[in-house]
Amino acid sequence: MLDVKLREMNSSLSVRERMVADYIQANQVSLKNMSIQTLAKINSVSTTTILRLCHKLGYNGFSDLKIDLISASGSPKKDDVLQEDIHLNDAVETVNAKILAIEKSSLDETHAIMKAEQLEAATRLIRQSNKIVVYGAGSSGLVGKELEYQLIKIKKDVSCHLDSTIQLSIVNTLDKNDLVIIISHSGENHDGVRLLTAAQALGVPSIAITRMGQSRISALASMSLHTIASESASRLIPIRSKISQLSVINMLVTNLFIQQYDERLLKQVQNRAERIYNQKK
Repeated sequence: MLDVKLREMNSSLSVRERMVADYIQANQVSLKNMSIQTLAKINSVSTTTILRLCHKLGYNGFSDLKIDLISASGSPKKDDVLQEDIHLNDAVETVNAKILAIEKSSLDETHAIMKAEQLEAATRLIRQSNKIVVYGAGSSGLVGKELEYQLIKIKKDVSCHLDSTIQLSIVNTLDKNDLVIIISHSGENHDGVRLLTAAQALGVPSIAITRMGQSRISALASMSLHTIASESASRLIPIRSKISQLSVINMLVTNLFIQQYDERLLKQVQNRAERIYNQKK
């Protein structure tokens, strides 16, 4: 399938994209374990060029292209497949190696699509807000709880309840000086849409942490921070999306901490270090 797509799209590719496409066709075996950063370095192009090529070929990202490549190379029967290229008869070491590859590619692609100006705008919204409501469902909800914990550490007034009804009640008390953050891989979560609709009606700014592409949540939010789109629809464990979401949150919180690093936060760090030292004595 990949070879067909490359042939059909060849005439519409730029010189750099065609160079990468030629390399992919000639190195399909080694490409399976290659990161987007490595592919970019080998071909002396940016990761953006590779992602643009992937999108022109109809893939959501580089890992999506690799999944298609692996699927076409004679992998075991579908009833042996647990998730993507992880199979039920894989040894522990093999499973661990494949998970590592998935996590690495997720991080590479997340950082490749993150735009500095979007991250700066998001951190500015968080810094300026009085109250923050965070919501996510399922695995995204657990990522939301992590964001809540990190924001509490830098003295933000934040709440993340996994019950959307409670969150809706809180959202209805907010105003333009507050903020709503919705985390959703699909971008179509019904409760997330409901919370953003309420926030929009009240003039409350909002941030969506969601996959690239059009969705109801990205359309309703004031701004979006994109995570990678490639996640198997039949996934049992959302490895790619969760790693991508956590990476975005780490970028957000670390930049926030740097921007708010003053004498008060310095004292907080010193006190923590002192407590740890005293416990070890």
